[in-house]
Amino acid sequence: MQQRRSATHKSRRHLLSTGICLAIASSFNSAFAAPMLEEVLVTAQKRSQSTQDIPVAVTGLTGTQLDKYGFENASDISAQVPNMQVSGPYGDIQPIFAIRGVSMSDYSSNQASPIGVYVDETYLAPVYSHGANFFDIERLEVLRGPQGTLYGKNTTGGAINIITRTPQFGDEPSNYIKLGAGSYNATSAEAGAETELISGILAARGALSFKRDEGYVDIVGRSENGAQTDFQGGRLAFHYAPNDTWDAVFKYTVSGNDALSTPARNEGRTDLIGSPNSDYNGYSRQSRNLDFHETEANDVGPLITNTDIAGLTVTFAGDGFSITSVTSYYDADYYQLADTDGSPNDLLTITWSSDTIGYSQDLRFSSEFDGMFNIIAGVYYGYEDQFMHNIYDIFDTPPDVRVGVAKPDTAQQYPFLLDYGMLDQRMETKKTSLAAYSQMRFDFTDRFGMDLGLRYTKDSNEQSYFNISRVGYDGSPRGTYVPGNNTGVDDAYISVPLSQSQLVDILGDPTLLLNLLNLGYTHGAYTLDSAPKLEANEAEWTGKIGLDYRINDDVMVYVSASHGYRSGSFNGGAYYLARPIETAYASPEYIDAFEVGFKADLLDNSMRLNAALFSYDYTDQQFINVVGFSNFLENAGSSQIAGAEAELWARLTEKLTLQIGFGYLQTEFSELTLANTETIADADDRVDLSGNELISAPKFNYSISLDYDIWVTDAGYLTANVNGNFQDDQWYSAYNDQYGYGEIRQDAYWLFNARTSWHASDDSYSISLWVKNLMDKEYDSYGINLQAGFGHDNYLAGPPRSYGAEVTYRF
Repeated sequence: MQQRRSATHKSRRHLLSTGICLAIASSFNSAFAAPMLEEVLVTAQKRSQSTQDIPVAVTGLTGTQLDKYGFENASDISAQVPNMQVSGPYGDIQPIFAIRGVSMSDYSSNQASPIGVYVDETYLAPVYSHGANFFDIERLEVLRGPQGTLYGKNTTGGAINIITRTPQFGDEPSNYIKLGAGSYNATSAEAGAETELISGILAARGALSFKRDEGYVDIVGRSENGAQTDFQGGRLAFHYAPNDTWDAVFKYTVSGNDALSTPARNEGRTDLIGSPNSDYNGYSRQSRNLDFHETEANDVGPLITNTDIAGLTVTFAGDGFSITSVTSYYDADYYQLADTDGSPNDLLTITWSSDTIGYSQDLRFSSEFDGMFNIIAGVYYGYEDQFMHNIYDIFDTPPDVRVGVAKPDTAQQYPFLLDYGMLDQRMETKKTSLAAYSQMRFDFTDRFGMDLGLRYTKDSNEQSYFNISRVGYDGSPRGTYVPGNNTGVDDAYISVPLSQSQLVDILGDPTLLLNLLNLGYTHGAYTLDSAPKLEANEAEWTGKIGLDYRINDDVMVYVSASHGYRSGSFNGGAYYLARPIETAYASPEYIDAFEVGFKADLLDNSMRLNAALFSYDYTDQQFINVVGFSNFLENAGSSQIAGAEAELWARLTEKLTLQIGFGYLQTEFSELTLANTETIADADDRVDLSGNELISAPKFNYSISLDYDIWVTDAGYLTANVNGNFQDDQWYSAYNDQYGYGEIRQDAYWLFNARTSWHASDDSYSISLWVKNLMDKEYDSYGINLQAGFGHDNYLAGPPRSYGAEVTYRF
């Protein structure tokens, strides 16, 4: 109880300090204001609009702002967006986004994020493709809240739009070359150039990006570090505009990464005789005197991703309307050899691989009528075919015999782990989505308007192939679980019942002794045949209604209610018994959201303040739950989310610009029951976790950015940017601090970055020095409890302090 009171007191202090900052900033009057703030145009509602003119919670960042903050990858986005977090189970290339407490804990490659990620309107389903397109960016948009009307794929949490540069006609071309070098022997190069192939009709643009570094995780005994970067990408774009009626843009992007992956940090949670804080191999990191970014991983392999994206956007501009066709294709593959146990032993090594091909077609009508009514309406088709192949190498180093004393429930398992081998999992899923949508706009007066959106979606998810087999450490066949396990027991093996709970169960039901007739591994004869095909079909109405009112030309208030939906998904984790659709498939999740907010340009447009309050009723949230050697994709019954956020931009003086972001979240599972992973011998022991906080949902988060022009001359000017981001305490597990999960969390922390740049007065070149994580803060971006199966917790550390220099030449 005292801990809860302390947390509440700390939260109130954070809220008070943020309120003071906002009050001080808003007290500046126009006498101190410099020229107006830059207008940020976005296409969040499929039209080009100012962020201040749309009644939607959206943060827009221009390419110039992205350069100022030193954004290099998708994980950097959350630093300047309220109520947004990014975790990375496998580094920057596979970010997992959370917005307003809506997140995805599933690290399986077949699961789609509740945060939709779009590159030039191409929806990217594979999480491992989300970090591969962050170069030659025109702007970035982050929409908060369910997107169930206009966007290609229904999402419950929000959308991230990455808009790359398009070649233009007549304007000064945005050609540039950017070269960089930094810590960990980092080198980078990026370039973009465009030209008109046919004057006023056909323009082309090319862009290239290369990034290399030697990694920040020191692997003891190896000459190479982990957490490396070896990225290369290229994009070719054509813009064809034969007349004022037709306009077509084609973009093709190729990108990839091939470097040593990020090894885990092993924190043992098992007290063996003579060796406390150990894993099931008897390894204790605490006894090794290792630094935070140091590991003794034995088998860190490559992280390889390749993503190809092709998109064609064709627009016909009629008299008072336009028709737009967006045709997209992507092919993304992923391979990683991951030392999941983070120790010098071979306790758990996983080889992840996946290949996904997707197509989509969006055809929409947009009106530009002169009257009070306008509409956007269209149809959408999306198709995705993914093949996943994972290999789990389990206890290649046998478990320590002392584990049977420390954890008596494990004693009966010991003989089965001495030569278990590897679990070979193969799965193919095919997803089809067909939707019709519309969003209508009613401007009843020049100040009062209404948005009404409605969408009907039919989703079909098919598991066309599924096989889980057991093979030896050398890959030799041993047997097949799915299909093949005829015991009726969803476990890797059946052992003699020795635990107290098992004996009690047998006394209550002696027929359970019949299971002993199948004593041993539960697999059948080895085969690569598939389990029976499974298919799930869903149909759902989603929509939104919103009202907005302009108090004057500079201040707008709005209120909205929306219903969001994310389609279901097949369990991409490991299990041992063919399952019916009821348990092999996680049901769709839903959000009913209510929001009220305002947007204001103040002090002759030298200050901008946007804020919102929101409340979510979140049902059937999908997330992965690890129990021993099994993974279960489950639905939480329901949860509640409430919060607030605010963004302030202010030109305080001619030379000084301030930006502040603030987010607050109050989250709670109102209905959630999961397995008790501390009693692994009792498969029926389940615990009530209602009242716990949601995953990746810190109560408070802040950001602050200061830009100051240090020295201004006729030749150019010297400017500095300092920015910081605060994340409050957050959990990485729905168990919170119960049942052995108390350390699967991250305590509150600040990260600070700084950048100093000299810009030529004609903007022909710039020279920058930068540092990230200025205070060298140690923090974890991801954590998972592996105590039941392997005796330890697994963490991935965030990057330490890094620094570098960058030169940009524009022509």
